[in-house]
Amino acid sequence: MGIILGILAGISVLLIWAALTRPKGIERPQADKDPRYRLKALRSVGFMAAAMEDLAAWFQGEQQDGSSWRGGLNDRYMKQLKQANWYWAPNEKEPPVPDARFWNLETLWAAKVFQALLFGLGGLLLAGALSALVGVPVVAPLVVAGIAAVVGFFDPDSDLAGKAEERRRQIILEMGTKVPEMRTYILSGVSLPDLLRRIIRGLTDRPGGPFVEELSRALQVYASTSSLSRGLELMIDRNQLCQPMVNLCGDMLSIVNEGGELGKVLDTHADMALHEQRRLLRQQGQENTQNMSLVVSGTTMVVIFLLTGGPALWVVLQSL
Repeated sequence: MGIILGILAGISVLLIWAALTRPKGIERPQADKDPRYRLKALRSVGFMAAAMEDLAAWFQGEQQDGSSWRGGLNDRYMKQLKQANWYWAPNEKEPPVPDARFWNLETLWAAKVFQALLFGLGGLLLAGALSALVGVPVVAPLVVAGIAAVVGFFDPDSDLAGKAEERRRQIILEMGTKVPEMRTYILSGVSLPDLLRRIIRGLTDRPGGPFVEELSRALQVYASTSSLSRGLELMIDRNQLCQPMVNLCGDMLSIVNEGGELGKVLDTHADMALHEQRRLLRQQGQENTQNMSLVVSGTTMVVIFLLTGGPALWVVLQSL
């Protein structure tokens, strides 16, 4: 009981300190009125939001080069944010995915810090209560809290990486259908901008996915700047983790800037897109088979335990 009271007293002191003091402000681009830089979860913690955002800004490491650990992480996170279509660019009025967990590096690091503190506090309270009831050494709650904080700190990483990989796979699967269609249009004699318009207009009959969305963004850039090269460069920047799209846009960019036969380029990429599509479908089939095997094995073990281990355990309990 004394341990629990001590933990609660320590938490009370921490909350009072956070309410009466604030760390030195760190210059960062986010503003209180700009939702782009505010983590949704921090809106519910009130006065502690500023302190956690300052701590997140330190972890993020403003102006860190790629050779430092923070610079390397930020570069990887930015690629994943763009690949997942979660990145809310400063020149965009609305987020591309309003219900995304976070929209940029600031909110990503704030989510990591927030979850680390939340998981750590929860682990401390749970382990402290068990320590008082069971008699576990006092250091055990601190170890559990540390492990829980580490798990909470890296949990947003897996969520972001999973979403980026999911969208990358969707693009590859869609390219297996759309790139051959692009080749057909080019053989009919249309220009590259008209080709993009025809692919995008096909949404009315055949709804498109992330690949068509990226083409639509490139066409919007072309409409506003009269530069198709700029739109293709943005497609490459947003999909650096999807190598088939990077290769396709790179070759199309060379055709736009230096000239050449787009039909031959699309012939090669259509075959490659079909090959990647089949490879990915085989891989997904194997993964689905493995997952199903795990489910079947787990269910079988549970049934065997209920049929054999359960009655045996009941007999042992009855004999006692």
